[in-house]
Amino acid sequence: MVPLHFRSTALLALFATARLFAQQGTGDTPVSLRSAMDLADVAEFHVPAFDLAFALVDDEGRAQAGRLPLYGRFLPVGVGPGNGGTWMALPDGRAVWRILITSDGAMGTELFFTGVQLPEGARLDVYDPSIGQHFGGFGPEDISADGSFTTPLISGPRCVVEYSGPVVNGDELFTIAALSHVYRDVQALSGTCEVDVACSEGTGWEQARDAVVRIRVVVPEGTGRCTGTLMNNTALDCRPFVLTAMHCGDGSTTDQFNAYQFFFNHQRAECGVGSGSLDQVLTGCVKRAGSNDIDANGRAQGSDFLLLELNDPIPEEFNAYYAGWDATGTAVAAGRCIHHPDGDVKKISTFDTQIYTAMWGTTTPDTHWRVAWAGTVNGHGVTEPGSSGAPLLNNAQRVIGTLTGGSSCCTLLACGPATGPNVPDYFGKVAQHWSGNNNPPAEKLKAWLAPGSSATTLDGSYDPCGIIGVEEHMAVDLVQLFPNPSSAGCMVQWDGNAMRVAGIRVTDVAGRSVMADVVHAAGRYLLRTEGWSEGLYTVQLLTTDGVGPVARLSVAH
Repeated sequence: MVPLHFRSTALLALFATARLFAQQGTGDTPVSLRSAMDLADVAEFHVPAFDLAFALVDDEGRAQAGRLPLYGRFLPVGVGPGNGGTWMALPDGRAVWRILITSDGAMGTELFFTGVQLPEGARLDVYDPSIGQHFGGFGPEDISADGSFTTPLISGPRCVVEYSGPVVNGDELFTIAALSHVYRDVQALSGTCEVDVACSEGTGWEQARDAVVRIRVVVPEGTGRCTGTLMNNTALDCRPFVLTAMHCGDGSTTDQFNAYQFFFNHQRAECGVGSGSLDQVLTGCVKRAGSNDIDANGRAQGSDFLLLELNDPIPEEFNAYYAGWDATGTAVAAGRCIHHPDGDVKKISTFDTQIYTAMWGTTTPDTHWRVAWAGTVNGHGVTEPGSSGAPLLNNAQRVIGTLTGGSSCCTLLACGPATGPNVPDYFGKVAQHWSGNNNPPAEKLKAWLAPGSSATTLDGSYDPCGIIGVEEHMAVDLVQLFPNPSSAGCMVQWDGNAMRVAGIRVTDVAGRSVMADVVHAAGRYLLRTEGWSEGLYTVQLLTTDGVGPVARLSVAH
């Protein structure tokens, strides 16, 4: 029996140079299924036996230490078209290679590939032969430049990997280096008290909802789940920053971060009805900042935050929202948390009483918000494993904290001693992420979300780097604003010799007019912003020829 802490050289090499992209696939039926090829003729590969007893003991230790719960554990595979499986020729001169991979007792499997080199016209598919669950067909455009690739979770203990395309040397195609053996939480069902974000409690919180993502986390031992939030920054440049908890990524190497998966819009369309889609997924990220505060026992001693940047831009069809934030450290008396408990579809938890400053670890005070949840019309939303890293939101839908943990539970004592629906949870303060913690200046949250700025609040946006309310062909580099963000005044400058400006107007993010004025001086205009609400604005110049270029201004008092 192979113990769960076994790490072969091949398994460690899986993450040696990984950089993974948006693996979307075509979704159409694999060649073998279209051609009704018999699976009985396909070679089967059994991965080494899974040590469930070891996993359960380790899970208990991780839970006591407050570390990331795992739902899958790594087992080595090391097979591909060059050393296993079954080839079959097609009438058109192409070929199909298939292998049936079995991990006995698994509730599901996730595969990790290395050395993938798909020729033009080739495709890669992975599917469950019994229930028809299918991911593919992945083409060369879905594979990273270094040949790394990973699949979403395939239900059940068996899956078929299929290559179809030109006849090539199998040694040059790919290797299935490892498999994550899923041994619990495969159905991702949260407690019965949880409230769907599609219910009435989520009305008015759609923007924040669209910023929240489910994260497939990869650590040396296996795979787990957390929640994260796509964050806006004062540069308004749509950099895909995702904020989550440090304890989620504790132990992940740079290369393992590149195997993380981020699922957008995993939510129901109606309250309690249907299921959420897992089709909108991006793979791979880099660590940009973190509290770096996890002690030897796995417990955070600071505010427990981790900032990741996705390797790829967010596709427009994801309709993602870049959440705003509030780093003032102001306690509030109402708000929400939107999260993926146990990896389930998005849920929403409500608080309507004052939150309090609290300590989570044993060495640093005032790092967290203490929050108690309220019962609402459709339930009594709490948090669960998988919710870690989720945003605590004030009523302006700005992120003020990230979930570390707590003892909330749907049923009194059901999650252990001193647990229940009214027992509090603890969120690391964004104000502490900002400039606190015993971490380098370059790893504080401010260095990434507000570099060179004094801003402590920022609104969110669906398209912070787009041009709001004007034609996209307008060139934003023709006008400069400073300081930006602004608290009391902002100088607008442009080339007065190249452009004759007659007026200026400012609109807010909803397109409402804030001010309009005639411009008298060539090349400059001073905006007075003292009485403006904090948030994002569009500044547009009006030339003698009509509308002119625009720039985005952030106001923070």
